Amino acid sequence: MALTRTITGVSDDSQLPFDDGETNSSISNNNVSRLAQRDTRYESYLEDKGKSGYSHTGAFADKPTSNNFVWQSGAGIQYTQSNVDEELWKVFSLSNDVHLSVDNPYWGTPSTPAENGTGLFRGTNLPEGVDTLFDYNFDYDSKYPSSLGTGFEGSTGRIKLNDCVFGDQLRVRFDFNVIPQIANTTIEPALWYSNRNDNDDITFTFPLTTNPVFYGTGTVGNSYLNRVEISAWLTSNEDINALTLPAIKSDNPIIIQPLGLLVTILR
Repeated sequence: MALTRTITGVSDDSQLPFDDGETNSSISNNNVSRLAQRDTRYESYLEDKGKSGYSHTGAFADKPTSNNFVWQSGAGIQYTQSNVDEELWKVFSLSNDVHLSVDNPYWGTPSTPAENGTGLFRGTNLPEGVDTLFDYNFDYDSKYPSSLGTGFEGSTGRIKLNDCVFGDQLRVRFDFNVIPQIANTTIEPALWYSNRNDNDDITFTFPLTTNPVFYGTGTVGNSYLNRVEISAWLTSNEDINALTLPAIKSDNPIIIQPLGLLVTILR
């Protein structure tokens, strides 16, 4: 097996100078005004800043009920030739029923509260001010019955960011197995991401990608565990109200076995 991972990205900023006609007094007053506005804007969020945290779930909706939600060898979600031709980002749903069956602590110490809806750790490791990082009951088609073309159609569940604060960083580790069906296959894991305004209107949809993974000769029919990490900033109301779920695109047919999500909020 050969793996190829690449990273690119450049950003730049510039700031225009003050007008020549401004006096020291006007500059000082403007600075004070801007500082006051900034302090007011962030004051309500600072109380919840300072404590990072995380949560984990294995509640993928397509896990097999016939085998206690454990993928059997060779089974999984088919990424078909039709999906390849469409260049489809296949989105992976979450399920509350699967959550209740698989997100159960397997340790005795420390004890965890009997609190469902918060993931494997029952909320014990969540960031300060965050009740949960998953919404297992969200139904996209019920929320947006006339929606077309967002990529979320037919999906359930979501990574929930509504309790986060401006300046948080989202980091998601997506664990999944891939079984290549054709040699020399490249997959692109991502978070499928839709920004939403305060009225829950979707404003922009796009994939937040990580490094592609290449499966060369000798990989067909074998199962390969991937644990990819994807990050995003949360710097506006539309970020905190965003819809997001893991997704994969491939240039050849593959079988996918989604396993788990470790969602971390860094501060």
